[in-house]
Amino acid sequence: MFIGHMAVAFAAKKVAPKTSLGTLFVSAQFIDMLWPLFVLLGLEHVRIDPGNTVVTPLDFYDYPLSHSLLATIGWGALVGSIYYLKMKEQKGALVVAALVVSHWVLDFISHRPDMPLAPGLSIYVGLGLWNSRIATVVVEMALFVLGVGIYRSITTPRNKKGTVALWSLVFFFGARVCPQSIWSTTAHC
Repeated sequence: MFIGHMAVAFAAKKVAPKTSLGTLFVSAQFIDMLWPLFVLLGLEHVRIDPGNTVVTPLDFYDYPLSHSLLATIGWGALVGSIYYLKMKEQKGALVVAALVVSHWVLDFISHRPDMPLAPGLSIYVGLGLWNSRIATVVVEMALFVLGVGIYRSITTPRNKKGTVALWSLVFFFGARVCPQSIWSTTAHC
């Protein structure tokens, strides 16, 4: 999932209005920011396997440090604690921690059964939304529209620049879903 993570970050602004939208975005994407670093360091592994799912050819066969449920809970606690130490804002810290963990939940929905529960445990889960291009786009767009709608219901841009910035960001994220790929098995986002 991509914009589904951004949708949750947008919606989280309602619960944590003092927390910057940028912090909410980073929190929702935190484990996907760790993952490539861990791959580059040789701590986790991925391979290209065309046909693995219709949405991505990546076979995430070894990523327990960034993407296992247990590790994600730990990363959430760490990131939430750092936020609390810096900002001294408990509600925001809890939301930041929850956003890190929400990433695993949304990936569980998207991924085939390759989501580890804990490092060293050979139990993998996933509902496989990525096995359907159309369902993936519909679910992601629905989540995104809902998240942006919640965000818009509780925020008001200060000026025209704020309005343009928000809608530019929404367009940027929305274009990432690549809706034209629904109709073609050869289109790539």
